[in-house]
Amino acid sequence: MKPISPLPLGISTSFWFIIGFIRAIHEQLVKLTNRKKTRNVFKKQDIAVIVPAHNEEKVIGKNLRALSRILDKRQIFVASDGSTDKTYEIAKKMKVHAVNLSPGRGKAKALTYLISCFRLFSRYRLIFIVDADTEIDRNYLKNALPFFNDAKTAVVFGSAHVHWPRHIIPKDRLQFVSYRIRLNLMLVYFMIYGQTWKYSNVSYVVPGFATLYRSDVLKQLEIDTPGLLIEDFNLAFQLHKKGLGRIAYHPSIVAWDQHPDNLTDYWNQVKRWNIGFFQTVRHHGFWPSFFYLSLIIFSLEVFLNSILMVALPFLLIYLILPSIWPNDLLIMDYQSLYLAFGPFKNLTLNDILVALFIWDYLMTVFLGIIHRKPQFIFYGVFFVFIHFITSVILLISVIPGFLSVSDGRWISPTRRKE
Repeated sequence: MKPISPLPLGISTSFWFIIGFIRAIHEQLVKLTNRKKTRNVFKKQDIAVIVPAHNEEKVIGKNLRALSRILDKRQIFVASDGSTDKTYEIAKKMKVHAVNLSPGRGKAKALTYLISCFRLFSRYRLIFIVDADTEIDRNYLKNALPFFNDAKTAVVFGSAHVHWPRHIIPKDRLQFVSYRIRLNLMLVYFMIYGQTWKYSNVSYVVPGFATLYRSDVLKQLEIDTPGLLIEDFNLAFQLHKKGLGRIAYHPSIVAWDQHPDNLTDYWNQVKRWNIGFFQTVRHHGFWPSFFYLSLIIFSLEVFLNSILMVALPFLLIYLILPSIWPNDLLIMDYQSLYLAFGPFKNLTLNDILVALFIWDYLMTVFLGIIHRKPQFIFYGVFFVFIHFITSVILLISVIPGFLSVSDGRWISPTRRKE
């Protein structure tokens, strides 16, 4: 999944939370009333796995071992895209199909090369796109394949889980990891689960970390659209614009992923996603649809939320310092200036404390407890600072996103053995 800003709670998130709740009830009722098992339309033999990889020697072995547990190695295809480490050698040693692309072409072009080189569209009915740092759960296909029994399902994706180490003393490197886990959970509960119900179908993204496509659908999509930094948003927009089918998701479909554990990698990854999103919006333009209405409302809420977070330090100065030094001329001038030009002047300290700190922290603690990560009690105290960083990244990505073009080449975050 691609969180591009701190998740705001507003019209969009409230609406999709309700839709998700209705979906959960509906699916439980269907289970109770229809217990007859149906045969899957597709079998494991119908699947080709394509893995684009750039300098992934630390994780590619684990990735391929997990895939080999659920599929024949002859169905696994790896493209080492401009790697300068042992990614290609490890893939060859594990006896999967592997190609070494030098110079690197970018993730999207690496995917299209694998499909073309091995004629995968004509040989396989499903294409499984998997990131090199992803470890596929044993039950991924068992839980994903039944969705394709609905002929209108075009693509299926699942939840990105993280190997959470047991620890009592908080660790610096887990601060950003815990933030991403919490944000992904919020996105599932307040957005994705409702948006991917078959009666709504408005997901803005098809996450590329572990995604299963119908071959006859994927070949109608332009994977390597020129000028776009990432393909995840691009493929989702094409699916909706061309009306090629539904995007399906369920939390029981699981793959294990790695999240950035430091500021530099986090900054680069989120900036890349943001720029890729804005490039996709520019490229595809507007078309009348429920998908686009939902996208506009959500984007507006995210943008306003990000402005609030970036303005927060200035707003706090405006609200707090005059009560401490009421007669200071410099502070009085700042107050007058903010009153004239500053955003969100109608907010009070109580509003900020409740909405941005207390509510947010309590939600973090709640998610930590129900997902067996009690350490969120500590990590959550500092999430507001990462909210601020994420908001800054979004706002500085708008102009390059709408004005720049990209060649799609990538720099992977720092990988770690787990």
